[in-house]
Amino acid sequence: MTKWTPELSSIEGPRYLAIAEALARDIAGGRLKAGDRLPTHRDLAWTLGVTVGTVSRAYAEAERRGLTTGEIGRGTFVNVPASNENLHRWHDRAPGTIHMRSAPPMPGADEGVIAEVMARVASGPRALEMMAYQTQRGLIEHRQAGADWISRAGYRVQAEELTLTAGAHHGVMVALAAITRPGDHIVCDSLTYPGIRSLARLLGLRLEGLRRDADGPLPDAFEEACRTHDTKALFVCPNQHNPTSLTMSEDRRRALAAVARQFGVAIVEDDTFGQLDGTEPLPLTTLVPELGFYVVGMSKTVAAGLRIGYVVAPEKARERVGSAVHSSCWMACPLTGEITAELIRSGAAAEVRAGRKKEAVARSAVARGVLTGWDFDCAEGANFLWLRLPEPWRSSEFAEEAERRGVLVTPSDPFMVGRRESAPAVRVCFGPPRDHGELRRGLAILAEQLSEGPGYTLSNVV
Repeated sequence: MTKWTPELSSIEGPRYLAIAEALARDIAGGRLKAGDRLPTHRDLAWTLGVTVGTVSRAYAEAERRGLTTGEIGRGTFVNVPASNENLHRWHDRAPGTIHMRSAPPMPGADEGVIAEVMARVASGPRALEMMAYQTQRGLIEHRQAGADWISRAGYRVQAEELTLTAGAHHGVMVALAAITRPGDHIVCDSLTYPGIRSLARLLGLRLEGLRRDADGPLPDAFEEACRTHDTKALFVCPNQHNPTSLTMSEDRRRALAAVARQFGVAIVEDDTFGQLDGTEPLPLTTLVPELGFYVVGMSKTVAAGLRIGYVVAPEKARERVGSAVHSSCWMACPLTGEITAELIRSGAAAEVRAGRKKEAVARSAVARGVLTGWDFDCAEGANFLWLRLPEPWRSSEFAEEAERRGVLVTPSDPFMVGRRESAPAVRVCFGPPRDHGELRRGLAILAEQLSEGPGYTLSNVV
């Protein structure tokens, strides 16, 4: 536990806000670092001479601001700095920097077909209609196109099962909003998509990371969480898991589904990267359709700027999902919904996806070749790899040194829920480099850095 005592004499206002302000100041100043465990409510109250309720309000305010994360049974921890969670500023690069930090849509597709469809929709007879208010769950023809896009052999989706959302991230949010209320307990893999942390904070949910192995969250950890707490939902990414790129086995899916059914816990499945492949196993939610919320988006497969996603929900929850859409953004944009539907109907979306998939296969092959001999997870056709670092590298130190050498990668902290020691690994994305040559250069720099080890500088060279 960190021996932190805030300096409050220079901060005016209510004591709970002053404590939160002092916490923010000390994080910004480097006195507190990500992962530091703060004093208990009772200990800090005794130190400052305030009530336990005052400290509880202060910690709640700090968590609302994203400064801390409360973990059941373990305490309150300083959160990962927001700059580490901002994984999508891939266009902001210094000259010569090779960006491998975020996962934008893979290049390589003929995006001219997207422009053609946009022009056709804009000049069509329904263009002005798409500028007006529409139903909160999306027009039926847009939902039908989404159902056609999602459906595949062994998995048929009907239009009435779908709700349109403003992307997959928004889809996860409205699914959770339909299931939970503030203060509820939800669980996820201890290594997972960073957005779930921000959504939990936004919705006021208590998020717990489950113990895991290479196949994902452990069923016994899930069962333990269900027995210990009134757990409402499991969030999971079983296909092309972010950040490892691995796909969960059928046995693990069945084991998790069995626990969910036993305790009546909903499953929110994010299949953003699995949809890029189109040949992955059937959704985990098909094993428990009465509890399953299946979420996909068009960002990785077609175009991020469309901001269109789909939620397949159980019948009893569909109206609640629609109400969550209505409350959060009124409706998914009908104009981009129409463009997306026309992309699907015309076959252009499938054409773009095939191009992106082909490029992902090629780039992942380049990455596996350049980093041969090092320890990493990288599925064929993945958008990224999970690079495990040899001793004595630490994740943040490796990322900082890589940035000094001109390569941006993501340290492990943003992906971790519950574990307070950073995993010695980084995520390396293949999409941002302009071409295969830049990708190879970036990977070669990382390989050289791995070989040299920490502490190597030009001054070491005789």
